Amino acid sequence: MRLSFNRLVPKELRSALTHYHNAVGPHLAQRFYDEFEEPIAAIPRNPKRFHHLPDSGYLRANFPTFPYHLLFRETTEGIRVHVLRPHRRHPGYGLGRD
Repeated sequence: MRLSFNRLVPKELRSALTHYHNAVGPHLAQRFYDEFEEPIAAIPRNPKRFHHLPDSGYLRANFPTFPYHLLFRETTEGIRVHVLRPHRRHPGYGLGRD
């Protein structure tokens, strides 16, 4: 299944990587990136296994240990990842993206 990203997702990823790199060091930034790759690999295999957000059409894929998640939707073209955000971010953040 084809996976595409909203243009802001790479920026959000870079921001999180910079935060962990500056806060603790490159090893923690690498761990974060490795955890980012886990849902990226799992979503196309079985998108329906992830939690559905009520009344939004989005599905939520949590990172294994970091307090982050991806919001995505299934489309006729494949899967579109709309936002990468920390759990504490406002629940409406990123929901209006294409």
